[in-house]
Amino acid sequence: MKEPVQNNGDNPTNDGTKTKWTVMVYLAGDNNLTASCVSVLQQLEAVKYNKDVCVLACFDSDTPWPKGSRYLAVNCRRRRVDNGLDWEMYNDLIPPDERDHKLVAPDFCNGVDAPQGVPMKKTSVGEGLKRFINWAMSYHSGSDRRYMLILYGHGPVVAGKTFLAQDNPQSSLTLEELPKILGKHFGPDRKLDILACQNCVMNGVETAYEVKEQVDYMIGSQGLVLTNGWPYEKIISALVDDSGATTAEVTEKLLKACARNLIDFAVMDRSSEQSVCDLSKLREPQNITEAIKELGAALQDSLRFHEAGDQYVLDYPAICDAVKLARLEAQSYWGETFVDIYDFCERLLKKCNQIVLETNALLRALDVDADKEKKICETIFMRNLRRIAECCSNVLDRVEEIVPLSYYICSDLQYSHGVSIYFPWSMPVQPYSFERRGEEFALITAFQTYSKYRFVEDSGWDQFLRAFYAATLRKVRRAERTFSMVGADMSLSQGLVAENIISPGDVFMTDAMRKTDSDQGVVDYSVWSNVKNYPHRNYVSPADCPRRIDNGGWQRPGSGRYPTPKAPPVSYLGWNICKLVGEVITKPSNNNGHGPIVHGPIVLDENEKPADMRARQQLDVRHE
Repeated sequence: MKEPVQNNGDNPTNDGTKTKWTVMVYLAGDNNLTASCVSVLQQLEAVKYNKDVCVLACFDSDTPWPKGSRYLAVNCRRRRVDNGLDWEMYNDLIPPDERDHKLVAPDFCNGVDAPQGVPMKKTSVGEGLKRFINWAMSYHSGSDRRYMLILYGHGPVVAGKTFLAQDNPQSSLTLEELPKILGKHFGPDRKLDILACQNCVMNGVETAYEVKEQVDYMIGSQGLVLTNGWPYEKIISALVDDSGATTAEVTEKLLKACARNLIDFAVMDRSSEQSVCDLSKLREPQNITEAIKELGAALQDSLRFHEAGDQYVLDYPAICDAVKLARLEAQSYWGETFVDIYDFCERLLKKCNQIVLETNALLRALDVDADKEKKICETIFMRNLRRIAECCSNVLDRVEEIVPLSYYICSDLQYSHGVSIYFPWSMPVQPYSFERRGEEFALITAFQTYSKYRFVEDSGWDQFLRAFYAATLRKVRRAERTFSMVGADMSLSQGLVAENIISPGDVFMTDAMRKTDSDQGVVDYSVWSNVKNYPHRNYVSPADCPRRIDNGGWQRPGSGRYPTPKAPPVSYLGWNICKLVGEVITKPSNNNGHGPIVHGPIVLDENEKPADMRARQQLDVRHE
């Protein structure tokens, strides 16, 4: 490869501000974004440049010539070709043969009837991005320069497999790879001034934390991004017009240029948001990661279970409900996979406060004296509410530090505050990835991938998610129920309704659907909702664990984990086989009534009075 001509620019200004910029634009277009990438290049070419700003671009295309990336020095070098063409993009292309990417078409005039080319390798996304940054830094680097890297392509990167995805060969960039690629040129001594991501769901605390040692400012969105949402000509022009501005001022100009462009999409009711994250705040001892760690620990302590007879019961169901409601109301993204951390904490803070205010209203109505009120305030329940509220308030303060600028357009994203966090409703397993372990490969779930991120290891957020999933996981349906209102003269201990549960007789379990003994729970989100935390294979609530049965066969009252008719067992499948299904998949008994026959609900025998039967059918509400 030929060595490019260097263009190092002038010295910094007297106040120490660097006026020279190198902008690297990586266009991941080996997919359905190829035409959009060309549109971006056209906008880059339309800028009226000066010598202070150099733009270098890499366009990864899905078309031959040869199939692979094209490098462009947009305004740093003009190849004067005496061919009568005034074609800026063509003149700015770095010839493929200068980069050892040479392909010779068939030449039938000279008897060559097959294409010929030098040996070359179609690289993965990670290798392609690394090569481009290496080339760009060798082409145009200097101690007097500032640097911006713009990434254009698919997302997200957190627990996903589509970040900067390419089709041939199929590959994408992982979150762990990104800081390694940046780290070759940017680190403690020289930071990448701006990392700008036109990718979906990039402005998350996990991404920011992963690149905090290499990057000063990050620009991006928490949710979906329009392919034509960034006005590149205006973005680069704003930089050219005032290249001596501070990096913080430059990020504000870029954000305003995007906001001005995206507001036009309001005529089609298209919501959007965007923000700037100051990653230097993550390098301080007290940062948002520490605040989230404290919040997660406080929530875990309030989502614990205690043993009550033959089952486990939540310590504080009211706090669990407050967390669920806060998560339900909070601004979410990417199909409820991510949540705005500020909005979630704000909602949770209000829910905790609401519990206290409602308790106070009840005490006032009962005319409770001050001493009793003080004792109530000193209960573990009330102390936990206060602790959670204080942690939420701390997170809000830290978000305001790390997000100096943000905006939203239209109603759907109006509760966005600039930085999100991974928070699916149920424990995710897809998309899967593979991890080499010696000579073999292990199947890794999305949650396992997520648990290995630096932010997650330092904050323990995955431990809170596990506690949340256990606390909110619905119990398996074990019996039918009827309800009746309790009389107004009854005590409060009886509640408002009487819950009558008609217990089944023998319960049929099967292991015919078991794949392996270690088979883990899998939810097919293509046919079911990922917003419901429902039980499934080997994924049952802690309350169901003492009654879970892991093998097949008939379970009769009085045997194994079916001690009484009032305590039906739970299948490891996450659902019990109902009567009708049991009737069509089991054979009739041929063993004097002791074989695998299907029994219905408990029925009245000739010696049993109706009151006795109702008592036998009435189950302790705790069991459900």
